[in-house]
Amino acid sequence: MDKLLTIVKRKPPVFLIVSLGYLVLVGLLKWHISPPLSAIWFLVGGVVGVYLLDAAEVFFALNPSPFRSFLFLIGLVVVSLFVETSSGSLLAQGLVFSLYLTLILWQIGQKQVSGNLSDWYPSVLAGWGLWIFSAIFIIETLLFLAWA
Repeated sequence: MDKLLTIVKRKPPVFLIVSLGYLVLVGLLKWHISPPLSAIWFLVGGVVGVYLLDAAEVFFALNPSPFRSFLFLIGLVVVSLFVETSSGSLLAQGLVFSLYLTLILWQIGQKQVSGNLSDWYPSVLAGWGLWIFSAIFIIETLLFLAWA
């Protein structure tokens, strides 16, 4: 129980606010302001996604975190694209969007603190990595909204 409290306390509230705000906005756009009752699973997945990577880092004592790497970002892009376009699970879709946002926020935070993202991207992509990653996120959002 102490580990769960540690995870919740160490996460800045902005992560939850941004993720849930984004999911509510996307949900309202997707379902034309009248989401189905099952859309609650979309929000539940989003809340789980906010804390999932932190939980994995704490429970498995991962240091340095493998989630803060270029290889993980590539894997997330591939998996999230599949989930957003091919999965019927609203829980999984909310989780993936939230994970994506969490990684974007982590990168923004590191950029503000250290001035670079050299831990996240190879030197070739260092200046553009976050922009490319964010652009792919926007494209996936648009695909999700357009998908039936």
